[in-house]
Amino acid sequence: MGRPKGASPRKKVKDANKPKRSTSAYFYYLAHCREQANKQGRSISKIAEFTKECSAKWREMNGTTKKPFDELAAKDKARYDKEMALYKGKKVDPNKPKRPMTAYFIFLGDFREKMKNRGVDHKEILRLAGEEWRGLSAEQKKPYEKRSVEAGKNYEVAMTEYRKNEGKAAAAAAQKAAEEAAAAAEDDDEEEDDEEDDDEDDDDDE
Repeated sequence: MGRPKGASPRKKVKDANKPKRSTSAYFYYLAHCREQANKQGRSISKIAEFTKECSAKWREMNGTTKKPFDELAAKDKARYDKEMALYKGKKVDPNKPKRPMTAYFIFLGDFREKMKNRGVDHKEILRLAGEEWRGLSAEQKKPYEKRSVEAGKNYEVAMTEYRKNEGKAAAAAAQKAAEEAAAAAEDDDEEEDDEEDDDEDDDDDE
């Protein structure tokens, strides 16, 4: 089911770990133009006019003069593709509870089960399910809505437990790191003591 009419769109939370998009050859050229203007002591008071001027020059440039900027763009694109492959390849925590299904998706699951082994393809099942759902009365939809609410409650309970365990895991990792750091510091102290003992033995020999 879609978002109700009139509802304000949800603001997407920015992912700080997502790789920065690659820069185009044209934007590398614009940066070059700004750098040159600064070197010449030229004041860029009107950004729009300056950009328009640079854009006109860019359109007049041939492949040879654009080549340095194309190479920079290609290099950055390779960087972006590599980082995105790593970013997308991150494993999803298998222990994280799955988000609860809406009433419609619960209905769709039941509908798919009903249509099983009837030789109907995926697209047709979705179309038929949509038609049937729209034809249901509010009373007929209630069982699915009830199951959805129940699933939501179970999800909240599961997520609370998941967050607790996440916190415990983080605390355990921090404790382990602290113990390792303390052990390393102890080893350093022992090495210093051994060196001092060796120095004292040398003094006694003299």
